[in-house]
Amino acid sequence: MKLFPLAASRSISNTPPFIWQARLVGEKAKRLLTEPAFGGKVLAALPASVYLLGKNGEVVWVTLEGLPMHRRCLQAYFQPCFFRAEQSFFIQDGCLRIGEEVGIQTGPATEWEPPAIRDGEAESLPVVNARLMGLLGALPELGKGLGLGQAIPLIPTIRAGGRPGTPGIDPLIARASSAILAAGRAMLDQDISRAAEIGKNLIGLGPGLTPSGDDFLGGMLFAAYSLKTVYPEDFYWGEEAVRDLTDWARSRTNPISHAVLHDLALGHGLAPLYEMVGSLLRGRDLECLLGAVARLVGIGHSTGWDILAGVLTGMLMVCGRMR
Repeated sequence: MKLFPLAASRSISNTPPFIWQARLVGEKAKRLLTEPAFGGKVLAALPASVYLLGKNGEVVWVTLEGLPMHRRCLQAYFQPCFFRAEQSFFIQDGCLRIGEEVGIQTGPATEWEPPAIRDGEAESLPVVNARLMGLLGALPELGKGLGLGQAIPLIPTIRAGGRPGTPGIDPLIARASSAILAAGRAMLDQDISRAAEIGKNLIGLGPGLTPSGDDFLGGMLFAAYSLKTVYPEDFYWGEEAVRDLTDWARSRTNPISHAVLHDLALGHGLAPLYEMVGSLLRGRDLECLLGAVARLVGIGHSTGWDILAGVLTGMLMVCGRMR
């Protein structure tokens, strides 16, 4: 099929089926989209992204250029008006075909790799702890958190061993605060098994494509995984407890949220999350940290705030090492 460029980085056919060219692809999406048998249906079609559920239960998504990357993401220029829920998709000759009119060529896409903290880049735990405390003190500069981000003021009190009150009267916070406090204390004690068990109370809590409770829990487990990876002699992760939790959650939340939670628990997240956690563990100054946090909380309506609250709760493990 003859293609012609829309711009230097885009291609599209001039007759149906319209074929676009992908720009970036995550490792997980690349692997799935090169399997000829991978096919299924559109689970959700949003203004800037399309979520696909394979018959094998795996989830990938296609987003417009410029949105945050993820290992399950294929990024391309496309026109969202062509997509709707329940459309079928399949792989044909290196092209992701969605419905009858649209295809996205995956072969030319560059594989996206999340930034890793290399040997010697991470700061000592006392420095990370000091940066964490500075960040918690400065977060009000970004405004009041949304979703479970409203629970962030509880975190310093958990660290101090006090009995914090519930901030505000938001119904979501009222339902989640007990579990958040208990999980925070477990993280302070480096008890991942207890934190994972408590986390079951947050699964599916809140509205949206990825409920706030799932995002919070994913952020907390992402922090624990990151600490164990960067400081293997200092932290315990608890793989069995984490995998038991994500298996348990499969039937208790929607497929998209479960895929995101599963990935977060195993150290896979959106690009701004790597930036924020990486900046903290590298001991970056407060201005740099706040910039990274601002990009993280810009994700979704409250998703970024929910994940941030979870990450900061998970980072209580660092405070626990300082006791």
